[in-house]
Parts: sequence; structure tokens; C-alpha cells
Amino acid sequence: MIELTALKALLMNHQIIPIKFAGHRMLLDAGGVLIWPQQDLLIFSDLHLEKGSFLTQFANPLPRFDSKDTLKRMQLIMARYDCGHIVCLGDSLHDGNALARMQPDDLVSLNALVKSVPKWTWVLGNHDPDIPPEILGDRAPFLHIQNLLLVHEPEDINAINKKSSLKPLLSKEASKIEGQIIGHYHPKSSYRLANRKVTGKSFVCGDDILLMPAFGKYTGGLDIKDGAFEPLFNLKKVLVYLTYHHKIYLFMSKIKR
Repeated sequence: MIELTALKALLMNHQIIPIKFAGHRMLLDAGGVLIWPQQDLLIFSDLHLEKGSFLTQFANPLPRFDSKDTLKRMQLIMARYDCGHIVCLGDSLHDGNALARMQPDDLVSLNALVKSVPKWTWVLGNHDPDIPPEILGDRAPFLHIQNLLLVHEPEDINAINKKSSLKPLLSKEASKIEGQIIGHYHPKSSYRLANRKVTGKSFVCGDDILLMPAFGKYTGGLDIKDGAFEPLFNLKKVLVYLTYHHKIYLFMSKIKR
């Protein structure tokens, strides 16, 4: 894990924000990743590798370097925090044919990242329900760590704790689920500062859901004021952490429409 002096420097430079979620102390990094120091764990979400090559099939004039850029940023963040367990929280590949379009050197780089850590888990998403065997690392529909569920799309945790098809698969060593860390929605938010509007990918944290921003190069974002977020949160209690120019800020304590 990262040394305390380096961590303090990141904090002073607004590159990280410490939070407490479901009783656990975590770090939100301006690069769009979450660090859970107690578990020596780092989470990426929604890499959407090979989205560029997918879109070029439909006459979209996008450079096909998104995977290379995403992998380079992953490498830099992994080196910064030196965590032993990397979790990719679903939609790591943009579609089922992504590997066939991936440049050979990008696949080599991806597998080198996986081999550089003791444990790597691909949580499966709606874009990538199957990760091809050529890509190294473990696969899982979700992870249950202590009282948290790490999953691509939100689950009904009350139903799971009572009676659910997922319950027999949950970790016997872990306690009941009290919160979940999810991806899928690609949240972004805006804040008006003086005479300009600042917009960036964002973390959204409620009582029992922590929503990750998308990490991939061409992943864009859905404004948190969109109605798609209403079923997830009590909008009067959410905390929104906006990332902008390699810094992260808590700008809002509630969403206003």
C-alpha cells in the first residue's frame, strides 16, 4: 500500500478525498477509482475497452487508442497505490467481440497488469457477461466482502439478506450486506464556479449505495439530475464527489432539479 507521506501529499493537493461508507474508511481518487485500505483493494469501474473500435464500425470517426490510454492510466494508478487486489466492477470490455478487435500489444499490456498483482477480479457486467479466457484474472458475478456487495448493477440487498438466489453464494465469513458499491451508470455532475460551469465524472454516495464513475476513455457520463438515479438514492442525502483536471471535490450535499 501507499506510504502515509505520499497519501498526505495527495490529500493536500485535492487528488483524494477520504470517506466513510457502511462503517469502512475508503479513499476516492480523482482518477475515478476507489481504494479500500483495510482490504488492500483498488476498484476500477466501466473500462469499456475497445469502445473506440466498436464505434468505428458504424462510421464514427474516433481514434482507436482508447484501450491503450485506459491501460496506461490504470498502470499509473496501480503503481501509485500498490494494492494487492484489483477489482474491475463490470463492463470492462465494451462488447462480446472486443478481444477480437484488440491490438495484440494491448492484450499483452492488460495481462501484464493482471500478473503484476496477487489477485485480480473481473466482476461481470451487462456488456461483458463472459470474459474470454485469453484475459487473465478471476471472474465473479459479484464480490461479498465484510458487509459490502461489490456488483456491477444494484441489487435488492434487503431481499438478498432475507431470501434470494444470491444468498447461498455469499461469503460465509462475511456479515449481512449493509451497502453496495456499483458501476453501470457512468455518473457525472456539474458545478457553476464564478462565470464558468465545471463538469466531470463523479462518485455518488448514499446511505447504502456508492456509485462509481466510469474509468474508460470514451465512456462519457449521465448527469446525476437524470431520473435514472431516482430509484437508487434518497436525493436529499446523497454526497457527490466531482472529478475535474486531476482533482476531486465535494461540491454538493444534495441534488437539486
